[in-house]
Amino acid sequence: NSFHIPVYYNIQAINKIRLEGPFHALCNGGHITYIELDGAAMHNKKALKQIVQAMAENGVGYGSINHPVDRCKCCSYHGVIGNECPSCGNEDEANIERIRRITGYLVGDMSKWNSAKRSEEMDRVKHK
Repeated sequence: NSFHIPVYYNIQAINKIRLEGPFHALCNGGHITYIELDGAAMHNKKALKQIVQAMAENGVGYGSINHPVDRCKCCSYHGVIGNECPSCGNEDEANIERIRRITGYLVGDMSKWNSAKRSEEMDRVKHK
């Protein structure tokens, strides 16, 4: 329903916005530019502001900033969780919910996604 630089292409967020932005005016049937953050969005408000400003300045008609939201089912910790919960040390992936946007929607824990969509999320370049 749109156009994107491939999710696995290693490109800086601002350059991605600059390249995709001009095409928004040409696609009146739908368009979006996604930026994937590597951590919690609220930890770097300056970067969020720069991303939103770049979207506005480069003709992005519809933009979205994706970021990980994880929850440990053992201790209810909310935040970005790597292989181990930073609060309780849980390493059991079955006890970690990983909420991500897929196909434009927040559809719940990644464990419910099909293998192709899980693979796509893993291939996404996360912008710092």
